[in-house]
Amino acid sequence: MDTKKIKKEYERLHALFKDVDETKTKLVDELLHKAAFLKVQLDDLQDEVIKHGAVEYSSKGNSRQTPCYKTYLASLGVYQTVIKTLNSIIGKNAIDEDDEFDEFMKQIK
Repeated sequence: MDTKKIKKEYERLHALFKDVDETKTKLVDELLHKAAFLKVQLDDLQDEVIKHGAVEYSSKGNSRQTPCYKTYLASLGVYQTVIKTLNSIIGKNAIDEDDEFDEFMKQIK
């Protein structure tokens, strides 16, 4: 696995926490590392699935998911949970301003 890609993704994720309390940022630092690793792993697995497909067929005509695709799906679930956790930490520090949808909803009420 490409450690440069992992470092770049870690730095991208870490930058999202620039406005978050430093104590919380330190607390989630290891989670940021895990998320970066998972993202790069998912990208690599996705490339393999695109190249070789998600289904393999036996000589008898039976089909099943490839081990690579199974790993991709499992990793994707973990990654989504990690990102959701990180997002909830960022969200608690962000000022929740109304977006266009919120403005639209106010108009129709």
